[in-house]
Amino acid sequence: MPPKVFANPLEASSYSHPITSCAYTPLREKVVQTATLMGYDYDSLTEVGIDWSLDQDSNNHVTHSAYPRYVSAGNMRLFESFAGVMGDKYADMLRGRGIGPMLKGYTMDFKRPAFYPDALIVGNRLSEVHPDRYFTTTTIWSLRQQAIVAECKGYIVFQKFESGKPASLIEAGGPYLALYSQIKDKVERSNKLFAKWQKENPPERKARL
Repeated sequence: MPPKVFANPLEASSYSHPITSCAYTPLREKVVQTATLMGYDYDSLTEVGIDWSLDQDSNNHVTHSAYPRYVSAGNMRLFESFAGVMGDKYADMLRGRGIGPMLKGYTMDFKRPAFYPDALIVGNRLSEVHPDRYFTTTTIWSLRQQAIVAECKGYIVFQKFESGKPASLIEAGGPYLALYSQIKDKVERSNKLFAKWQKENPPERKARL
């Protein structure tokens, strides 16, 4: 069982040290393994350290307004995973030219409070894709708690920056078609792994708020 209690405060915040091998290493490895088995995109997993001065509220736990920032960090890493098939169009996307992704809507489910010091793993599990959009679940794990602290369900629409209208990646062709194929492959792989995980790990029945 990975340690949840650290020897001293400096060790408890050792995820901030530039040397990645630290007291958080076994905690990190277990969460990454679990996320991968659940179908989350391994390449774009993101680790975010909780900032004592920015992220906490007066109750000494992470404020709800910090979670969209964690989700955004994970989504940016997912976008970066698209660069390999997009070529020069990826740079255009970042500069607001051509076609690019726009967040259309999301819901956030807070599972349990997170506290400083801790580091969080953010992962995306793509569940559905259409020619002009995809749907994803962005999940946030606490390394110290070895548990999910928040889950965000949302969808991204690809739009033409010039007109602001949705754009079909299939009709756009070229690197955009390659991007659609990549997302489709990620969705199929994620759904297959998640279905296997659910079968092997049936959820416990608990009262929901």
